[in-house]
Amino acid sequence: MANTNSDENELAKSLNRLTRASYVKSHIKEPLEESMATLLTEHKMFPTESIGIVLLLVFTYIDLLGCLYKGSNSSANAVEFMREYLGRIDPRYKEVGGLLYDALRHGLVHLATPKRIQLQNGMILDFLFALVGQRQDNFKVTKAQEMQTRGDRLDIYRLSLNLSLLYEDLLSAMDKYAEDIRHNQVLSDIFWKTFETRRKPEKAKEEVLLRKLYIQESDFDFVREQISNL
Repeated sequence: MANTNSDENELAKSLNRLTRASYVKSHIKEPLEESMATLLTEHKMFPTESIGIVLLLVFTYIDLLGCLYKGSNSSANAVEFMREYLGRIDPRYKEVGGLLYDALRHGLVHLATPKRIQLQNGMILDFLFALVGQRQDNFKVTKAQEMQTRGDRLDIYRLSLNLSLLYEDLLSAMDKYAEDIRHNQVLSDIFWKTFETRRKPEKAKEEVLLRKLYIQESDFDFVREQISNL
């Protein structure tokens, strides 16, 4: 009887992990694919004018996956997901994932443009986005000159990033993450607990939000007034 109960418990856990793994596809991967489908041309390419939107969507989902993977939302967790799971698709993400996240995610969210990085030797690092191309051409650095307002020429070093490959690599990383959830109980439990609680109100209590310098009492007074008028 003991062995039977143990076998039933293991079967139940296995089925739970399978269900949770399927959520990665149905609640994360497929919604991203639906959003990206609205941007793709008839030739299944991203148009040039969609570069910023594609990058924002990609890094929004990397933020989410980092949170689900580690149990809390932080830049460090997002980068850890990149290095671990996108790094399984292309090992170069393990090497440069943190720089990509900071320059592209933070740059676009806060400045509406990718950051330019000044290296310790004074060189300027920028990005060159490709819409098509081969993997061997991805993450290559090229040199260009840029005319300054005073007429000087500035050397710019550009790290190439293929947007189609970045998107496809993220989808493949999701599949690998789902497979890990299917076989790893600890990973499965962290995913499920975080997934279920991420929109619970106690995650953003009024008294906690009021500690933020940019939130005022008037923000909540406005909402309470609207509620009282119902």
